[in-house]
Amino acid sequence: MIKEIEKLMVHWGEQTRERGLGGGLGSQLGALIEWGGAPPRSTPGSRILDSGGTGMDTIATAIDRAVAQLQRTPGQAALARLATQRYCELVPVREQMRTAGIAEGADRTYRNWVQRLHEQVMSIVMASTSKRDVLSGR
Repeated sequence: MIKEIEKLMVHWGEQTRERGLGGGLGSQLGALIEWGGAPPRSTPGSRILDSGGTGMDTIATAIDRAVAQLQRTPGQAALARLATQRYCELVPVREQMRTAGIAEGADRTYRNWVQRLHEQVMSIVMASTSKRDVLSGR
């Protein structure tokens, strides 16, 4: 297990559970209809949005893209399923192992799967980050 990737994957799972994949802010027309006119404003000026309805943050989105890429890669879909069960759905380890086809009691095999998941996610995120840096001229 790669501790840094584990932390990012846990963060991704929390973001997915709390904020979901979608995001968005309410429409101005919807606010006008709801309030029967202009909605009240508490303070003038711009404010930082507190993630209410804005979806996942940048790190969680990068992990989500990596897991989606694993899902699309032949032979890697089981790792993507493990990621979803382990971090988003919080399925018990025993059930994760059963779904992955790992024999009950084969803890070392399970840990190897988690290690491989972390390595694949790290590789995909690093590749997409370096690709983005090249395109932006960094």
